Amino acid sequence: MDAATLAVATSAIASFLMAALLVVTAGSHGRYTWDAPGAIQSFHLQPTPRVGGIGIYLALLVASTFVASPDAQKILTTILMAGIPALLVGLLEDLTKRVGVTARLLATMASGCVACWLSGVVLAEVSVRPIDLVLHYTPAAVLFTVFAVSGVANAINIIDGFHGLASGTAVICLLAVATVAATVGDAALALTGVIVAAAVTGFWLVNFPWGKLFLGDGGAYFAGFALAWLAVLLPARNHGVSPWASMLICAYPIIEVIYSIIRRRRGRQSPGRADRRHLHSLVATQFVHRRFSRLHPTLQNSTVSVIMWVFASVPALAALAFYSHTDLLIICVITCAAAYHFIYRRMT
Repeated sequence: MDAATLAVATSAIASFLMAALLVVTAGSHGRYTWDAPGAIQSFHLQPTPRVGGIGIYLALLVASTFVASPDAQKILTTILMAGIPALLVGLLEDLTKRVGVTARLLATMASGCVACWLSGVVLAEVSVRPIDLVLHYTPAAVLFTVFAVSGVANAINIIDGFHGLASGTAVICLLAVATVAATVGDAALALTGVIVAAAVTGFWLVNFPWGKLFLGDGGAYFAGFALAWLAVLLPARNHGVSPWASMLICAYPIIEVIYSIIRRRRGRQSPGRADRRHLHSLVATQFVHRRFSRLHPTLQNSTVSVIMWVFASVPALAALAFYSHTDLLIICVITCAAAYHFIYRRMT
């Protein structure tokens, strides 16, 4: 077994074992870590630990010791160090349920800032000339990069409503990033993407379909940050890849969070206010609960995720096909947004 395969296998196995350990020991830490049913965005039936992010982070930490490529090691180290603010503040919310939306947003922005500082990488162009003129100024590029990273991290958290939905979506997006990186010859970035995907998959095996462990805010923010940073590196390291490829790969969660902000603003509500009006929530109440009423409620929960993975996979596959064609990628992004709006309106 070569070093790359060993690192990927270690990431997946360590994550699975740590997730399983958190489930087995829930009786001792449950009063701190349980997510009880009944919250406005909760569709689960039993108290469930929501600290899955711990296992993902520790698995990546262990896997990093087996990474032989200095370039991949550097990328993974940046993710592990810069991801700490997002992970810790998210975990604080998981344990106390008292951390405000603003504090969590600032934490993901802090992770983006640290990643830029450690790596020296920023998004300096998006293939839209007026915006690119502004991004030629380093402070503007840093702010834009931080905003983009924070946006994707929060987008993964906002779709974390059903068993396997956020983690499965993250894996789809991470593997898409890794595939494009491999296609253009960026082996280090491809390897890192697969290692992170393996860690999330280890958690996913415990989370789906029975929901024995949740990502929690810590896990969702950290996994979202890792995905966002790899998506930033993809065009930044490979000039043959359009920045819109990264946008399209992450299209489903990004469109969900933008649509939610607009919807809540139009309803004169806070953008951070929780509700059951996300597309995945509507798919559950308006489609799955009606069409699959004979399924066990937990399996209905998981069925929603399977359906929503299609929404994540279609744009990711389009990005693989057109990663260097900006015009086509922009058309695909617009088409995905229009399709989302059409389906959403049909569900309401």
